[in-house]
Amino acid sequence: MLECLTVGNLSENFSNKDFTCRCSKCRGGGEYKIHLGLVGALEMIAAHFKKRPRILSAFRCEDSAEAMTGTKRSLHSMGKAVHIAIDGVNPADIFKYVREIPEIRGIGLHPKEGCVHIDTRQGDRAEWVKEGESYTPLTSEKKRQYGLA
Repeated sequence: MLECLTVGNLSENFSNKDFTCRCSKCRGGGEYKIHLGLVGALEMIAAHFKKRPRILSAFRCEDSAEAMTGTKRSLHSMGKAVHIAIDGVNPADIFKYVREIPEIRGIGLHPKEGCVHIDTRQGDRAEWVKEGESYTPLTSEKKRQYGLA
């Protein structure tokens, strides 16, 4: 049986509002971009954990991207990256599962924020952990330290 999506919905669990810029200028009502492969990966995550991931950060307008990263162009501003959390699920468990999704090419554990960055970048897979304000490549030692081995 075919299911119809409510107007404005991108998938079973996500609508365009989930991906809009949330900066003070846009306030969640502005523009958005989202890579549909990322939406598909988010649906896989929802199915695996039987819970809808919360989108903590998604598309960033040029002003927001520049304020956060010093550049107007980023994976977030291209609609290819999100930060997610799932109520009751350890971010390390999310990180470990996301490794199994081929479309996800960038995976970052943000332990202090309690979330995981995922993206659909081109090229080689990148994995890291955010420690304070630094992004550290995920070595074997770091994998053990954060329960990702």
